[in-house]
Parts: sequence; C-alpha cells; structure tokens
Amino acid sequence: MSDEEIIREAMDTLAVVTRLLQHATNRAAMQAAAEGPRSPAHMLGWGIQLAACQAVNLLPVEVNLDGPPPTQDDIGQLLRAAEELTRHIPVIEATFGLCPLVVAICDLIGQSRP
Repeated sequence: MSDEEIIREAMDTLAVVTRLLQHATNRAAMQAAAEGPRSPAHMLGWGIQLAACQAVNLLPVEVNLDGPPPTQDDIGQLLRAAEELTRHIPVIEATFGLCPLVVAICDLIGQSRP
C-alpha cells in the first residue's frame, strides 16, 4: 500500500470517527433536553463536541463528512465505536494529534457510564 493510500484510508476512517462523535453530541443534547437543566448530559455533550472538533481539526478541508447516520443511538456505544475505529488509524505525520483525541474519547467513555 502506498503512502497516499495509507493517508487516504486514515482520513476516511477519521471522518467516520468524526461523524460518530457528532452523532453522539446530538444524542447527548437530546438527552439533556429531555432530562432538564441539571442533566449531566449537558457536560458530557460539551465534552463530546470538543472531541468532535479535535477530530475535524485533524482532517484536511477537502474531506467529506457527509455519510450515512450511525446505526447506534446510545451515547456510550457511539463513543466505543469511535474509539474502536481509532485503533485502525496509523500514527503518522498526517495524523499528528490523534493520541490526544483517543485519550479524550476514552475519558468520555468513562463519563458516559451510569
């Protein structure tokens, strides 16, 4: 596999991770709205939104973030799916900054547990 193909595959995977995080952000916002102003889902949602922004900042501008919605609706499942995908992204110059994103996602997984 050429370096270009490795980078393209890494960016495609990172785009899926970004979509999962964006969907998790939306789910957290819906949960917070349903639970009221003191819902812990507010803080969780902000944390997920921050991780989604980290992921977007790792992507080149031309990467398309459109795609099918994730099949999961549970915030924890979405975060675990995103973390699982990050394991398939090589740590190379093009993905510099991936490690802090993985740490953030893992922290959010812990926070999403009841």
